[in-house]
Amino acid sequence: MKLLVISDLHSNIWALQKILDAEPHFDLLCCAGDLVDYGTAPKEVVDRMRSFDNIKMVQGNHDLHTVNIWKEQQFWDIPSQEYKWVHHNCRRLDEARIGYLNKLPLHLTFEADGYVYLIQHQYDEAYGVIESRSQFDAYWDRFADPGVGNLEKRRMIFGHSHRQCVHVLGNGREWLNPGSVSYRRPDDPDKTAHYAVIEDGNIRLCQVDYDRSRLFEEARDLARKQGMMTTELQDFFFFFGDAKTSRDPLP
Repeated sequence: MKLLVISDLHSNIWALQKILDAEPHFDLLCCAGDLVDYGTAPKEVVDRMRSFDNIKMVQGNHDLHTVNIWKEQQFWDIPSQEYKWVHHNCRRLDEARIGYLNKLPLHLTFEADGYVYLIQHQYDEAYGVIESRSQFDAYWDRFADPGVGNLEKRRMIFGHSHRQCVHVLGNGREWLNPGSVSYRRPDDPDKTAHYAVIEDGNIRLCQVDYDRSRLFEEARDLARKQGMMTTELQDFFFFFGDAKTSRDPLP
């Protein structure tokens, strides 16, 4: 069995499509949330993910934030110095797509190739990680569905941190993060799209190059018009352009 594991798509349809082109055949798509925000194509990403039947997907914090902003309808009359990507994304989504994001579960449990998986977007309210078997067991007992599969082989899938990794705690306890489809944290200049493949139980961490120009051209236009918060655009110029840091002056 082959699992394609992704997370933190952030409205980046071009990176997502490149991963799907690289891995066209899989039995199950596992997504740890954050489909939207900090990107330019939320509608296209939501629609692409809605097209899959063989999918296990949970809600991310940016998904929920976007839903809440949309429900408040506070995204039209925003001064440019306060205008963020979440407002941009809300303007491109509709009630049906917002409803889809809103109904995503916070966690799911499923079985594949003799492993029981718990998938959830984030471990805690910050960027914490599980460092011990006792932490693992406590989290599992809190969120996993009881009575699913062989509990001697358990794995958790998280997103949120955008840091691609596998943590092996021993005695049948592992957790992994596939990294972000879209962008890295500010201390990581890597511009590729990250994902993971689990085939017959074996984990492989992967990355693929993609064309960032179409994602970036809208940010350049907003910068020329001074149409968005400076820090939001500075992040974008670092993540998808050639800025050396996430606080370089805008060109």
